[in-house]
Amino acid sequence: MEKIYGKGIYEGVVIGKPFLKYEKKIEVEPYSLKEGEIESEILRYKEGIKFAQGKLSNLINELRNKIDKKDLQILIVHFEMLNDPIILKEIEDMIKKEKINAEEAVKKVLGKYIELFSNKKNSVYQQRVSDLKDIRDRLLFALIRRKELYNNIEGKILIAKEILPSELLELVNNRVEIKGIIMEFSGTTSHVAILAKSLEIPTFMGGKNLFLEKWSDEIILDTYHSKARVINNPISEVVEEYKKLQKFIEKENDEIEKNINMPSITLDGIDINLDFNAGQNIDLGALKRVNPHGVGLLRTEFIYMERDNLPTEQEQIKIYNEISDEIGKNKPMIIRSLDIGADKILAYCPVESEENPSLGERGIRFTLRRKRILRTQLRAILQSAYGKQIKIMHPMVSCREEVLKIKQMLEEVKADLREEGLKFKEDIETGIMVEVPSIIFMAREIADEIDFFSIGTNDLTQYILATDRFSQKENELYDYYHPAVLRAINTLAEVGLEKNKKVSVCGEMAGELVGIVILLSFGIKDLSMAKTFIPRARNIVRKIEFNSLDNLKKQILRCKDSVEVRKLVKDYIKNL
Repeated sequence: MEKIYGKGIYEGVVIGKPFLKYEKKIEVEPYSLKEGEIESEILRYKEGIKFAQGKLSNLINELRNKIDKKDLQILIVHFEMLNDPIILKEIEDMIKKEKINAEEAVKKVLGKYIELFSNKKNSVYQQRVSDLKDIRDRLLFALIRRKELYNNIEGKILIAKEILPSELLELVNNRVEIKGIIMEFSGTTSHVAILAKSLEIPTFMGGKNLFLEKWSDEIILDTYHSKARVINNPISEVVEEYKKLQKFIEKENDEIEKNINMPSITLDGIDINLDFNAGQNIDLGALKRVNPHGVGLLRTEFIYMERDNLPTEQEQIKIYNEISDEIGKNKPMIIRSLDIGADKILAYCPVESEENPSLGERGIRFTLRRKRILRTQLRAILQSAYGKQIKIMHPMVSCREEVLKIKQMLEEVKADLREEGLKFKEDIETGIMVEVPSIIFMAREIADEIDFFSIGTNDLTQYILATDRFSQKENELYDYYHPAVLRAINTLAEVGLEKNKKVSVCGEMAGELVGIVILLSFGIKDLSMAKTFIPRARNIVRKIEFNSLDNLKKQILRCKDSVEVRKLVKDYIKNL
């Protein structure tokens, strides 16, 4: 019996047969073309592009009502890349100039970009490497018309070096059931990790030398415990132990389903607001089922990124009103102003290339330098908020000076709307995202200028620990249960209590059971998460006595590392 340790992405326990997904080898021999063969090769290449575009377009359409819009966005980005005229023309030119077959030209051109981005340290470029590999393989498969075979995966645990998001979505679309996923790749905030959570597939990342293992017919995937593990060739006693744990988890899931429409109230009567993070398209059926308190984070990037120019004031008003109508006008909604920069870019509004975009012009820094964009958005939000529970928050704020600039602009916009005789929400609440550590240290001074704080644990973690959350090399360091991160969050929670300012959390941590218990112990009562996590969150909330968490909080703050934190909180959850 052997144990392999790594990071758990979505909790669960799976006992089953492994299926090893070897790296796809698309072997196409390069060959030279005669002068008279070039035109027909170009025609074959263009037909291949159409075939790849059509296949991807069909997949997008088939998945539209099956998965969240934000998950589908991955494929939409790939479709846009498959339509990139610069790359496609470069491949065509290479076929003509070097007189080589289309497959070889595809491999050479996209290989050049893959190598270029692989050598860059920035996380944005690392994600582009994954996207480009996906596009390369799609084009190659289209050219040789080879079908991928997943027949043998059904009902098994998939083991791979890396799984591309589109591959996972292809499996979903073809209704192939995967019991679990084990990967060497270790990007806990990568597209595929986010997808695995959304699809509720127990997933393990960061396993070493998986393809050197001699896998037995039955293995155990355990992402339920504090330290995620894969057990190869388990002895019968261990298998029986895990079967009991599976029954316990099934019972827990039944309990979650029973509590799905119950109020999110602790044993001692404290209301906990369980909100959801939203994009443009909202699945009303799924939303009604989980019954969230409201929208804790409306990402507005989609309004800007899915078009070729800046959205007008009226276009934005229409979108905000439609979303408000969908979720219910009486439900609260926090609209985040445009968060562009780092891994999100606007093709029609370029920024200068930076060595480290994650520390550069992004979030509020981007919009304060382009005041017209922010003014238009503020005008739209203020008018949409009239008669509704809509609030505004701003991303990537790092100092009090930025807060004062935002306040000044908001008052100027209000004055303009008054002068124009337009209806808007005068007393709109304004808050900031807490993603930059400097805000923690300046929280008391900043609290006097705003109405609420919303902690983005993903970015806050990477900045506190100085580790890129998209990096594979340093991914082991990225951990929002690190005591430094937890102490920072608690400090802000204490300031919120002292200054009577609401503190909420809208990062990945807010949707995990361990994270929920920790945040509640810090006195935080507003949590925003992916809607699929709300039922589990509600179930745990209803088991907790909020006012008796102080002792647990003291123990958490004394922990020396994240392993100790997880064990402490998991033990607490088991005893509920």
